[in-house]
Amino acid sequence: MPSSNRSVRSRLVWLLGVAASLAGCVAYAPSLKPDAAPAAGRAYLYGRFFMTSDSQPLAMDGYATMGFKLSCDNGKSYTIRFRKNPHVQVIDIAPGTCAMTEIVFSDADGGIKGRRAPPPGYRTPRVFTEGSAYYLGDYDATSTHEWKVFVTELRWEITSEENDYAGATQELFGIYRAFSGIPTADRSFVSAVPKGRPRRRPDDVPSPSPKQVAAVAPLIDRTFPTMQACEAACAKGDCMAFRGADGDAAMTCITYCSSDGGCEDGFTCSGTGAPLTGVCVRRAGNEAAAAVP
Repeated sequence: MPSSNRSVRSRLVWLLGVAASLAGCVAYAPSLKPDAAPAAGRAYLYGRFFMTSDSQPLAMDGYATMGFKLSCDNGKSYTIRFRKNPHVQVIDIAPGTCAMTEIVFSDADGGIKGRRAPPPGYRTPRVFTEGSAYYLGDYDATSTHEWKVFVTELRWEITSEENDYAGATQELFGIYRAFSGIPTADRSFVSAVPKGRPRRRPDDVPSPSPKQVAAVAPLIDRTFPTMQACEAACAKGDCMAFRGADGDAAMTCITYCSSDGGCEDGFTCSGTGAPLTGVCVRRAGNEAAAAVP
C-alpha cells in the first residue's frame, strides 16, 4: 500500500495503560460492499484506512483498531474504521458539512479505550454534497498491546499518510464498478494535492514513517508550502508532507541515494545515525537553499 509523510511528533503515537474499558463500544460506519451502487440523497467518502494489528480470534471484534470520527452540521456523525484490508473502502453519508472531531481507539472486543483530538490541520470542515464521492486520504496504522502486572498497555500509531487521490479514485472505480464515473473531489486530511508523478522510492526501500520524514526535513533543508512548489523543485525525488509541532503541514524533497554521487551539489548521502539513511541531506557548511515562502 502506498505510504509517506508526517510529523515532528504531531501526537500521532498514543500509549494507553488500560485497566478497565471506557464506557461503550465504537459504532464504526459500515464500509460498502463492492456490489453497492450510488443512491439518491447520499454522499460518499472513500480512502485507504489500513491497520496492522495482532488478530485475537476469540475477541468480539477480532483486533484492536482506531477510527476517524466526523461530526456533521446535520446532527449525524460517522467513525471511519481502520481495517486490515489495504484497499479503498467507501462509506455513505447524509450530505452536509462535516469536520473530524475525534480519533477513537478500540480494543479487540470493540470497546472504547481512548479518544484524542485530531491534529489541527485535520479539523477543517469539509462540504459533502449529494451524488459525489470525496477522497479523504491514505493512512497506515499499527496497534500493539503488552501485558503488564495490573494493566494492558495499548499503543496506536499512524505510521504513514499520503494523498494518492488519482490512484485511490482509479481503485474506487475498479472495485466499486457501479461508482465508475461518479463525480469525485479531493478532501484529503493530508493537506497535500495529489501526487503528479510516479513515486521515485526504490522498491526495496521501506516507506519512511511520519516521524522519520519530519526528523530528516531540517537536514534536507528544502521546505515548500505546497505539493506543486515542491515538485517543481524536486526533479529526482519524492515530495512528502510533514507537520511541525504547531500542526502546520509543509513539503520536503526526499531524494534516495546509495552514495554521494546520487545527490546534487551541496548534498551528501545520509548514513547510519541519520533519522533516515540513504537520502540526500544538505552537506554541513553549505548555505541553505532559499525555501519557498
